[in-house]
Amino acid sequence: MKITITERELKFLKVLATGRHFLKDQVNPDRPSVARWGNTQAQADLMGVLGEYAVAKALKLPFDTSINLEGDGGKTDLMLGEYDIQVKSTKYKTGRLVFNNRKEISADVFILCWVNEEASEVSILGYIRKQSIEDCLIEMNLGHGKRLVVEQKFLKPISILTAYLERLP
Repeated sequence: MKITITERELKFLKVLATGRHFLKDQVNPDRPSVARWGNTQAQADLMGVLGEYAVAKALKLPFDTSINLEGDGGKTDLMLGEYDIQVKSTKYKTGRLVFNNRKEISADVFILCWVNEEASEVSILGYIRKQSIEDCLIEMNLGHGKRLVVEQKFLKPISILTAYLERLP
């Protein structure tokens, strides 16, 4: 599913990402660099906000516009009924869900988005529930050390979550 971000939405999301980026740097000035992946931390923060917004828009869920010192703790970006959702964004069309360690696999649902900032588009590549991850999780070195990875082929279409939402009272 492809979500187009309007110019007005993009301006707002850039401001939100900048605010979140600033506070993250205040709380953790020594946070690990993402430069090894070809991003600045500000670019990574914007990519994350764009992915979260696109999923919220697609699923018609409330989008968190807050800027706070605590952040989301790497767990909850959105809520779908009683399920917490973690949105992972990548700049690679062939991207994967990537985790540094098993502790990061704590949300109920993980959604992968491909962010094409130049085209102001976010493609929601699919989702996987926490209990299904162990069946397809592999250890892989993507050029930055061993990480835990779920390939796109194991993700389910976002339309299944949309259908689930339609059944909620």
